Amino acid sequence: MGKNKKKGASRIEKATAKREKKIAQRIKKDIGKIGEPEVSTIVAHIEAKNKAKVKVVETKIDNPSRRSNFSFVPHPDKDEIILFGGEFHNGKNTIMYNDLIFYNISHNTWTLVDAPGAPPSRSSHSAVSVAVDNGQLWIFGGEFASPSEYQFYHYNDLWVFSLKNRNWTKVMAEGGPCARSGHRMVLSKRHLVLFGGFQDNTHNYQYFNDLYAFSLADYKWKTIKTSGQAPSPRSGCQMFAMEDGRIIIYGGYYKEKVKKDYDKGTILIDMFVLTPEKGDTDCSNYRWSKVKQAGSLPTARCSLSGSPITGHNKAYLFGGVYDEEHGEDDLTSTFYNDLYMLDVEQNTPTWRLISVKEQPNKLDSEVAQCLVNSETPTPRSHSGLAFKHNTLFVYGGLVEKGSKSLTLNDFYSLDTKKLKKWNMICSDDILKTVTSDCSSDDSMSTDDSSESDESDESSSDGQMDTD
Repeated sequence: MGKNKKKGASRIEKATAKREKKIAQRIKKDIGKIGEPEVSTIVAHIEAKNKAKVKVVETKIDNPSRRSNFSFVPHPDKDEIILFGGEFHNGKNTIMYNDLIFYNISHNTWTLVDAPGAPPSRSSHSAVSVAVDNGQLWIFGGEFASPSEYQFYHYNDLWVFSLKNRNWTKVMAEGGPCARSGHRMVLSKRHLVLFGGFQDNTHNYQYFNDLYAFSLADYKWKTIKTSGQAPSPRSGCQMFAMEDGRIIIYGGYYKEKVKKDYDKGTILIDMFVLTPEKGDTDCSNYRWSKVKQAGSLPTARCSLSGSPITGHNKAYLFGGVYDEEHGEDDLTSTFYNDLYMLDVEQNTPTWRLISVKEQPNKLDSEVAQCLVNSETPTPRSHSGLAFKHNTLFVYGGLVEKGSKSLTLNDFYSLDTKKLKKWNMICSDDILKTVTSDCSSDDSMSTDDSSESDESDESSSDGQMDTD
């Protein structure tokens, strides 16, 4: 019987390989018809072009162009926030970014830093800033799409940017995670700890719940050994490293194939704690525990933004979207702009809804879309959230109206000590257009050719899928 099972498995593997080969041949034939090079060739070209640059050019800009799925992290030492990458859909195609932009909080200025050897354009990557060697920015993974949006490319590369010397280095280290996007990465005990994510190659996809650690001491990857109940595979979760060594995983998203041409998505609202085993000092052994949550829990949603509160076992979470499916082709999206604090000081993680003036907390109808409070970030998903000096910053993101997707570039701050009101640092003209004409789908159009002109050379080489 064992032999029969092996033969059966062998036949399945051969059939799968044959099917994959046919799909690959069809894709190659299709991209040949539109005259597009293979996506790996495009990515290699972008990386080579960036590597050929020899000097650092710093340029003051008014503010970053509209985008989503970018990284947005505080500088480890200076009074700055660091933005990298992201994507923008202009109504016709998706523009990818690999620009590195610094926001100076004290002077309210943005600086674009074009440095040699930059990573290829991407979105849905993870970034962590550390104080090592006078400050570093680490970036792993993410995704890229070809100009036709027919080919997708997921990265498994690791990059470090020296905040002092202003140069990029691609770190070559074996044994790391496979290519993915939508994963999360945090700093814990001088290690970059990475969890989850997904990979999509246009005809198949896979979600992950594996766990890796990269040592900042010896630049080596290792797979973390765990015990207990692990989270299910997912992407887009929230991940926070606590001061006491614990790591929190909350929520996320995955989809599964229900029929041949129908995939059903599921939003997760569970929470897990990753605790170092007794005596562990190098992120080698952890224990997973699924935990209960207390307080004012957020409603089910995904693509919300999170930022830890430095020096405390707490974090802020903002916005997000809930997609409700009505059959195979009907989807209703509800966007949020509520702000929560997650407190993990106690044994039971506790949520608190933060009240900042009176504001709508979701966007689920055209009437609600018209009620734009200029002093409050409008409902959105995939935005940037960063905490620095008791101030919370929100930049960009996505909202939708019908089948139209609107990418934002407004910018807000909130004094978390006073919690009196949001401060609008930069407004968004598209939001004003939406307010003046909420009945027209055209008022939400993102077909803005000026955005294409603003992108750097490498950005125009590719496009991106939204994670």
